[in-house]
Amino acid sequence: MKKVLCIGSVTTDIIVRPVDALPDPGTSRVVENAAMYVGGCAANAANDLGKIGVPVSCAFKVGEDSFGSFVKRTMKKYNVNTDGIVTDGSVDTTCSILCVSSDGQRSYFFNPGSAAAYKKEDLDLSLIDQNDIIFVAGALLLYDFDGVPCSEILRYAKEKGKYTVLDTAWDSRDRWMELIEPSLPYLDLFMPSYDEAVKIAGETDLDRIADCFFAKGAKNVIIKIGKDGAYICEENGKRYTLPTYSKYKPIDTTGAGDSFCAGFIAGLAHGLDYRTSGKIANAVGTLCVLEVGASTGIRTWEETLRFMEENKDQVE
Repeated sequence: MKKVLCIGSVTTDIIVRPVDALPDPGTSRVVENAAMYVGGCAANAANDLGKIGVPVSCAFKVGEDSFGSFVKRTMKKYNVNTDGIVTDGSVDTTCSILCVSSDGQRSYFFNPGSAAAYKKEDLDLSLIDQNDIIFVAGALLLYDFDGVPCSEILRYAKEKGKYTVLDTAWDSRDRWMELIEPSLPYLDLFMPSYDEAVKIAGETDLDRIADCFFAKGAKNVIIKIGKDGAYICEENGKRYTLPTYSKYKPIDTTGAGDSFCAGFIAGLAHGLDYRTSGKIANAVGTLCVLEVGASTGIRTWEETLRFMEENKDQVE
């Protein structure tokens, strides 16, 4: 099986539910649940891959604080190689406070912290040498890594014969294509969400969005379209939508996109084609949203395949 390196964003997620409205200033409101989890695109994907059973390492920055210790302790529990985690006493570990509504949707408060401070120089290049699939997750939240530095790491990976993947997050700085374009020529696979892809490409039509990314150098493109599944565009010209498991009502959508990415990469790590990997990704994404937390609902490879077999009538 191929080995995966996840580079990028990490947070500690404090998830509160249900939150359908904020209390008035000076007042309080009782909620059913509040708990802390490891989050962030790269950490989520690494934890998911570890639970699925794919050999995985991570590379990102945490602070020298209780949140950072929690991140490292939790990821080891998920069988993730944490040798690439850098501890920096000058920054706080990135933190998100997520408010999950009764219907499973989320809004959050976010302190960029250590993820924003991650630099190209923080990455031990031997980790790229030791792995087969290099996944940069959480681009556009990595303030000191986004843009040219990220492209230089991906170029190095390509020169070493690695398979490269990049996923994005929402860009509150509104720099979108400016920061993504340098990396596109070095990507075997670009897999943003639809809303992010629209902002990056400046288009709303799925085919026109994909054409934009192909024109700028990406080899393959996947656009995550939420409850409708994923739109997959392969370099061989094949384009198709894979529906997801719509009968299941989400409990918490935290980490849904990251789990889709992890499921797809797990398929690639097993040597599967894009269509099959996409079906696995949809299953992993569905399992994710049926539990609270970004990685709580993820199952082993065998359990995921069993879920797909038991629910195949929904997607065939």
